[in-house]
Amino acid sequence: MADHTVLLKSIVEYVKKPSGRQRWEDFILAEATGIVEAQKPPRGAYPKGAYHNTKNLSPYFFSSKSKRQRTEDIKDHMPFLFELLVNKMGHRPGNNQTMKDGNDLSDCDSDSAETLSAASEDDHYMFSGKTLNGPKKKSSIDHGQRARMTASTMCSMAAFVSNRRHNGHQLANSISFLACGVTDRVSKFLQYVGLSSSRQTAHNSLHRLSKQAERRIATKIGRTPPNLPTLAPFLCFDNLDFEQRIHTQSIGHSTHMFHGTWGYVHQINQALLDSVPKADLTLASYKRAMSNISKLEVTPKMFIPKPPEDEHWEFVLKSQIARTILEHIAQPSDSQVSIAIQPPMIDQLPADEPDITMLKLMVASDNSSQGVGEVFEAIVNQSSISMTDFASRLQIIDADLASCTNISSLRTQRVPSRHPEESLSHVLTILGGSHTLWNIAHAIYSKHYGNCSDSRDSGAWRFLQGLGIPCPNVVDKKDFTLMIKNMDKIHTATLVYCIKLVMGTEKENINDQLEQLPSKTINDLIDQTFDRFFSPEAKKASQGSAKLSNLILRLSDFASVVEGNAAMKAGDVGRLMVVWKRWAVISQGIKKLTQYSVQLPRMILLLNEVLPRGLAHIILHSLLIAPSGRQKHFVAKDQHLEQQNYWLKFFFNHGGRGADIDRLKNVYSVNITLRPGE
Repeated sequence: MADHTVLLKSIVEYVKKPSGRQRWEDFILAEATGIVEAQKPPRGAYPKGAYHNTKNLSPYFFSSKSKRQRTEDIKDHMPFLFELLVNKMGHRPGNNQTMKDGNDLSDCDSDSAETLSAASEDDHYMFSGKTLNGPKKKSSIDHGQRARMTASTMCSMAAFVSNRRHNGHQLANSISFLACGVTDRVSKFLQYVGLSSSRQTAHNSLHRLSKQAERRIATKIGRTPPNLPTLAPFLCFDNLDFEQRIHTQSIGHSTHMFHGTWGYVHQINQALLDSVPKADLTLASYKRAMSNISKLEVTPKMFIPKPPEDEHWEFVLKSQIARTILEHIAQPSDSQVSIAIQPPMIDQLPADEPDITMLKLMVASDNSSQGVGEVFEAIVNQSSISMTDFASRLQIIDADLASCTNISSLRTQRVPSRHPEESLSHVLTILGGSHTLWNIAHAIYSKHYGNCSDSRDSGAWRFLQGLGIPCPNVVDKKDFTLMIKNMDKIHTATLVYCIKLVMGTEKENINDQLEQLPSKTINDLIDQTFDRFFSPEAKKASQGSAKLSNLILRLSDFASVVEGNAAMKAGDVGRLMVVWKRWAVISQGIKKLTQYSVQLPRMILLLNEVLPRGLAHIILHSLLIAPSGRQKHFVAKDQHLEQQNYWLKFFFNHGGRGADIDRLKNVYSVNITLRPGE
């Protein structure tokens, strides 16, 4: 032991001199180099080695579980370099926290990440993107995880540069960069530094994955639920238009428009199917119910809200008033009386991730009856079944108004028909929830918007002007999201004015510091505002004043749009049905809603009166989906398709390989749901 102490003291004295320190560092570097060269991923093909062949890729390669496994493998096979990099990046001047034991910050990171994630799940976001409540994430807490991720990435880069068959991370990154629109020049640099595989490798991988996707599509379309051989998986599709632009044109090589249709297959959750009688989900029961539709006597009470629905609508309006008060006017100084800012749930859906498979982009447009027939043929061609088998199953289709109308028109043209393949009697169309919201909201918005070029006009545009929001001469139909947000802002601003009228403070400005009021006073204020502007007595009393009557009408109409949008996000189909009934009545008096004044009441009748109870329950509970599997993140199925349409157009315009429709159709459209970055 004494000899070891003498040796250590000699080394300490030796490294105090500049020449000794340099030689000692050279010695340590040589030893570290030997260790790093010896530690490397195993050779050979995956799973025994680290080489991933593009011919053997599967969607599992891009899952978060596979990514974590590749990261752990890098840490296990190159521990010395990994820990060295982590310790280097973990040392922060002026910070007492260290990463010497490898556990302090990692434990802190995982716990903090979970805490922050849980805390921010229900946060409300301001327009700037900052949270109104919830803790602010500190960079010191995140630093440990950042250092480990960076170290694992650098280790994978070192392994790839030394041997390009160690390509797991690089292969995933190459497809991520392709999806993000990284140019070919930047991609070559990323390959040069070892962060990504080549662009050609990414395209080869996508071609291989597209072949697997085609087989998966054929299997999904042909699959039926257990003990339900006549119930096909639901379909959702919409038309899609692209311009294939050619810069240098010539004969047979010019710019032209591409009109197609795209959609997805939705497999219904087995638990939902098991909750209803199997006899209600057969093609025979559907045809039997539809054959009795001529005997149905349609009465107004089928569209008028029932007493419980009227009571719920009162809760909806009062919750909107309460939310406006708490956000812009006053805060309760006590908790004696509870103030509800959300209406009660009616029929809440579980936030389960849907089983969705994207179809291949079809060279057929559903803008006409003939095009709809071509769409059905294209769908059958992607499957492993014949047209006869396709016609022998009940097919539910979610689509926009135009597609539903064209399918109905094609069915009418083919009547009578002895051939099941042509009759389309097995097809049931359902209006997409988002298109219904957007089009009815647009008609209501246009009705109340007014003429901003007329200084005497007092339409809704004046509220936008007062809020500092640009007021276009015509309501833009291209940006439905902005339209819904503007309607929400106008409705909130109107409610603020109405509440201040009730309080007698309409001439006072709104302060950033909210007033403190007893909870009972706030609750009484909510009731008084409702009675003055939303009750039947208020509507009757406003008949003598055109200005007040229009204000009350706009409040009621905009409240239905705000509630419809909120019900969709919350995944409450019961609340959504209450709003649809109101829209079915409203649409009868708006000229722009000629088609919806027929199709929306038709769908309500089908779901509530005509279809077998079990089938109607399945359809209603599959109108909304939660793609992320989180509560309050529901979307209508047609909106989810619109989001995928956006990404497909993005790849088309930023793919870096030119405007090639065949590549878009055969490669990108079937791989659109891959998420290599998760």
